[in-house]
Amino acid sequence: MKDQGKRHTAIFTKMLALMLLDRGFEVETIFRGTGFDAGLLEEDAPTAYLCDSLDFFERAAMLTKNSNLGFQLGKAHGLRRTGFICYVGLTSPTVGSFLENFTRYSRVMSSPLEIEKSQLWSDGILDWDYVISPSQKRRQYVEFTSACLMRTLRHFADKEIIPQSAKFKHNRRSHREELDTYYGCTVEYGAARNGIKFVPSDMDLPLISADPELLGVLQSHGDQALAKMGRNPQELIVDVERKIVDQLGSEVVTLDTVAASFGMSPHTLTRKLEAEGTTFFQLLDDLRNSLAKSYLRDSDLVVIEIAFLLGFSGIISFNDAFKRWTGSSPEEFRAA
Repeated sequence: MKDQGKRHTAIFTKMLALMLLDRGFEVETIFRGTGFDAGLLEEDAPTAYLCDSLDFFERAAMLTKNSNLGFQLGKAHGLRRTGFICYVGLTSPTVGSFLENFTRYSRVMSSPLEIEKSQLWSDGILDWDYVISPSQKRRQYVEFTSACLMRTLRHFADKEIIPQSAKFKHNRRSHREELDTYYGCTVEYGAARNGIKFVPSDMDLPLISADPELLGVLQSHGDQALAKMGRNPQELIVDVERKIVDQLGSEVVTLDTVAASFGMSPHTLTRKLEAEGTTFFQLLDDLRNSLAKSYLRDSDLVVIEIAFLLGFSGIISFNDAFKRWTGSSPEEFRAA
């Protein structure tokens, strides 16, 4: 299933494809098995499904054999390629107002992006996530965009902004030191949401690019764009998957408990999912399968901890399920 809507900029995906071309990769190799083709290279303002862009970044990391590709690309580039969404930030007077405007108009660039800024001015906290399946791999893209944001703020504030903390929702087992050095703090992985906690006083740092008159013009344009977009209803399957993940490890996840969290009866939720071509139990099984592989591949959690996080009653039931999914034991999968 594709993620909600197609209003997501693919300008970074195009940039990455061009970088791969410069490194000597053939066009057919770059786009094989992806949601893109060579036509991407000719588009001035490409858009795509977010999941296709996320997959493209993961594939590029494999092609280049560089697990830090997204991060390294991000810290070498700013956000200016995104056009409007960046400039409405850069023409703002301060770092805090940059982040305020960036958050407000982010849906123009990416409708699946959710940014939480309620504690931005008081505590310097900016959190974000994407309205996509929890099983979707996203590490390369998330680390890329976060590093882009930090580079942009540091350049236009004309100061080496050092956050108090940084965290990512994905897991990472190795090559962490490079990110710690860049952010200037120990980066946390496996968090509930992606986020950066800035020093609150840094919100008042002036930007060298501030332009009040241009800011007013851009804000007017952005408000018109948001009004035309309206609100898309969230995809039911993504919502159910997120509810399942929220409940895994903290309580017994059942059709009844998930349906209740939506204010629905189990029968109604079952009927709605059947209309989408799936079932609650298929979603639960597929999520456990995907998350188990991710935990084993990218975290240092022991197998019994993974079994608990996925809501299994014990190590035996988890091992049985994992062998059904993969044909191997969790230990064999991790060692491969």
